[in-house]
Amino acid sequence: MTRRVLVSLRDPHDPMAFQEHRCFVESSGIPDLEIAFASEGQLDDRLLDEAGLLFFGGSGAYSVLDTHPWVRNMLDRLVQTVDRKIPAWASCFGFQGLALALGGEVNRDDARQELGAFPVDLTAAAALDPLFDHLPSTLDVQLGHHDHVDRLPKGVTLLATGRVSYHQAFKVEGAPFWAAQFHPELRKATTTERWNYYREHYSGDPEEAARIDRVMAESPDTEVAQTIIRRFVEWVDANPRR
Repeated sequence: MTRRVLVSLRDPHDPMAFQEHRCFVESSGIPDLEIAFASEGQLDDRLLDEAGLLFFGGSGAYSVLDTHPWVRNMLDRLVQTVDRKIPAWASCFGFQGLALALGGEVNRDDARQELGAFPVDLTAAAALDPLFDHLPSTLDVQLGHHDHVDRLPKGVTLLATGRVSYHQAFKVEGAPFWAAQFHPELRKATTTERWNYYREHYSGDPEEAARIDRVMAESPDTEVAQTIIRRFVEWVDANPRR
């Protein structure tokens, strides 16, 4: 039996690692979803050998531009996931890591920081994609990041764009790996919960924090975007690996 695993890119003592796991369980409909911590060396050969489905999540305390050995290993493992054609989804940090690992460009730019729900626009290619083809041309999504994919790598298809941070979702060509800057596994309540936990990491300015509080309070919920995760699982179930 192949394993279905959330690769956590957070520290094991971080409560948001388990909040994230809960969010992926609820949005995917996989009650026995495993969790493996990349920072503890659990993203290894055995996991890739046994994986039937992988989720890569976000990371409140780290950047893909960090030089920690586990981050460098994570980038290598993302390439191996593509090469092995393991079905995978990556949100936020995972999206940035995949773009960087495949040859794209990622930069930190706090002036373009996005926290809360924002609209994204789907590309023409999204209408032909099994995870995105049921969605409206514009939809609200949950975002929380200050690193940005400013140049996509070669060999990917852009599926969604944003008004502040342009590259919002893509699929790797020739491999069942989708990724998004946004968090389809989150809803308004869980994004707010995560913001409240990481607020000092994201902003040490009380006025800026108050502004983000207002954005969070005024943000819509994003039930439609959550369907992307369930669509991914349905696609994997309908297309078993050989």
